Amino acid sequence: MMGTEGVILAAGKSSRMTGNSKMTMDLNGRTVIERSIDSLRPFCSRIVVVTGFHSEAVMESAGHCTKVVFVHNPDCENGMFSSLRMGLRHAEGERVLILPGDCPFITHEVCEKLLQGKGDIVLPAYQGKHGHPVLLSRRAIEDLLADDRCQSLQEYISANKAEIIAVDFQEILWDIDTPEDYAKAGDYFQAKEQR
Repeated sequence: MMGTEGVILAAGKSSRMTGNSKMTMDLNGRTVIERSIDSLRPFCSRIVVVTGFHSEAVMESAGHCTKVVFVHNPDCENGMFSSLRMGLRHAEGERVLILPGDCPFITHEVCEKLLQGKGDIVLPAYQGKHGHPVLLSRRAIEDLLADDRCQSLQEYISANKAEIIAVDFQEILWDIDTPEDYAKAGDYFQAKEQR
């Protein structure tokens, strides 16, 4: 059994992004998907990136990243949960960090804190609000994959006991859905990297 692996969900249509694949959009010199991979890479022996709608663009953007394997979800129009299940079926780790590809803001400190958790489901929270990434144990993964009633990760988490780890980092709540979000993210990374 491997230690910790990552699953990054990058199969979406980016419909609110006026036709662009948001995963391949530039954020101060790195694409959204590269930054999401970077945030998990130090902690994972392998990262499964689940592609769907813009799979060629995503693979082109992140194909050079080390530790990454791509898995295509042919049912990506069925939504993010189908991609998550696909990614988890390919993950072999004892524990798996799950991150939507459009959440490129996660710092290494957040991952370090999560990995100190002992529960089967470990979530970061900022001022009581749960964010990303989510850490699942092998037991939770097997359980989730066997449960056909669950329609989302949120639903699975709500039905089970999660360990909550408070972090002082509101970026765990952010994602990039709209051109406004993208503009804000660009400013954020530019400011951060000038410091």
